Amino acid sequence: MEAARAPGRGGLDQLVLARLELKGLPVAPGIVVGATVLVDAHEDLGRERHISADQVDAALHHFEEARQRAMRSLERVQGATAQELGLQDAAIFGAQIAVLQDPAALDEIRQLVREQLHAPESAIQTVVEKFGKLFEALEGGDIKNWAADLRDPWHAVQRELALERDDALATDAEGGPIILVADELVPSLLTRVPRQRLAGLICARGGRFSHGAVVARSFGVPTVTGVEQIISRATAGEQIVLYATAGRVLLGANAEEQAAAQQRSDEQAAIQGRLIEESRTPAVTRCGLEVPILVNVESPRDLQAIDAARVEGVGLFRTEFAYMERPTFPAVAEQAEMYREVLRHFPDKPVVFRTLDIGNDKQLRYFETPEEANPALGWRGLRLGLHWKDLLLAQIQALIEAGDAGDVRVLLPMVTLLDEVRETRALIRAALPPEMKMPPLGCMIEVPAAAMALRDIAPEVDFVSVGTNDLVQYLFAVDRDNPWVADLYQPYHPAHLRVLDHIAKTCKEAGIPLSVCGEMAGEFEGALFLLGVGVGQLSVASPFVPQLKALIRRFSQGELEELARAAVACDSAEAAHGLLHAASQRAWDELVQERMPSRS
Repeated sequence: MEAARAPGRGGLDQLVLARLELKGLPVAPGIVVGATVLVDAHEDLGRERHISADQVDAALHHFEEARQRAMRSLERVQGATAQELGLQDAAIFGAQIAVLQDPAALDEIRQLVREQLHAPESAIQTVVEKFGKLFEALEGGDIKNWAADLRDPWHAVQRELALERDDALATDAEGGPIILVADELVPSLLTRVPRQRLAGLICARGGRFSHGAVVARSFGVPTVTGVEQIISRATAGEQIVLYATAGRVLLGANAEEQAAAQQRSDEQAAIQGRLIEESRTPAVTRCGLEVPILVNVESPRDLQAIDAARVEGVGLFRTEFAYMERPTFPAVAEQAEMYREVLRHFPDKPVVFRTLDIGNDKQLRYFETPEEANPALGWRGLRLGLHWKDLLLAQIQALIEAGDAGDVRVLLPMVTLLDEVRETRALIRAALPPEMKMPPLGCMIEVPAAAMALRDIAPEVDFVSVGTNDLVQYLFAVDRDNPWVADLYQPYHPAHLRVLDHIAKTCKEAGIPLSVCGEMAGEFEGALFLLGVGVGQLSVASPFVPQLKALIRRFSQGELEELARAAVACDSAEAAHGLLHAASQRAWDELVQERMPSRS
């Protein structure tokens, strides 16, 4: 279980702390100094404890109140995350709320309390351990494999039951920045202390592509994981220096080291401010090649946080999230107005609307899809749209109507076969008035079969966009959220890099534009490789735009191509990523050195 020890207790000022440097895996970059707050794996919260028969009603009432408090806390975080980052990141917390509403788990917990007189905390522990083992063993949808995400919300209920309120974590840190030290990198860590106080995260376990890592990167919280000794070596309340970009953790740093790190942190913040201003101009390589940087958008609610002047358009608008916000299917007119709102925010710039991509882990509560043994390989994306053609046609009609407000482009998700593209093109053509021009039609390459058949598909589309997240999962037959196989999720493995190289060459031969909208496009290493193999534009989350544009300006196209060739020739993900990381780090260090404010 997770329990927290507030900093500053036990006469820490009287202790002499030995200096110790630990190494870990960088997850989100940055340099920070902050007071340690330990969020330990603490089994006492779930220890076996029994109650008397006359305590059952009170215990169940206590349990329900704690569960409701935990859900309200998650709902607040979900709302704040949706407002700041968008619905896709907020969906992680929605899944955790759903865990606390699971009827099977609730029935079993209540039964253990009523019939076996377990205290609620220990009943939760029993059920979580049972379901965790079952879920980890199952094959199928992503949510079934989220063992850490299953434990995390129930641990919050146990903390509530034990009256260990998270608000008490930071009370002794005198209002300064906090670095959380935890066993496992889970999304709820971002909720444990006030956001304005949270300076960094250091965890013993958790992958670079876990849900916790995704949320940490999205919020821009410097994070390092894989620091195995951190729980036993860190002391509550001590000042930690975290060089997250390099994966370095410095314990017992002296005042001079802390001051130096803080100065570097302040300098990087100043540099970031200047890069944000410079992002209003295009990213142009040293040899004069302009690289359009577009933005990924999930909902019209995201628009207020995006300065359209800093990007060259929308490379991916995920229409399904707008559907998920509504109680029923939106009418054609309602959809069209929503799409116009997006187009008006990006005047004279292309907006790529991906058609409804539901199925697997994205469901509509008002639209029941068949239960499948393996939904990740089942009815989702375009497959579902071509089966329920009325849904696809309604969306196409709305996009056609919205075309009077801007540059509409249509992207088809989960394309597998050439026939699917041909059938969809025919549907769109039939829906168009005779005098109206066909909107540009593109396909997402996420399925390896489509990547290999791209030479046949290319003549039928106007552009191609690669979804690297799913492409990696399908290529390696791995669910990145399954802890048993998460290490096989390797975007920088030469097998994946060679598939991307093949896609780029095929698009170049066919003369059609190619973009990448997956997470890889927003990573320095990934961006360098993708541009090197010939990807023409990148579509990323808006917070990544300033640094990405600055990095691109440091390279010539020839240098990028040389890097890509070297990466493709590697024999392991470690070698390829290391090569790309070294190049990006050199460029970033040079940029920082050039932009460093003069020191008095």
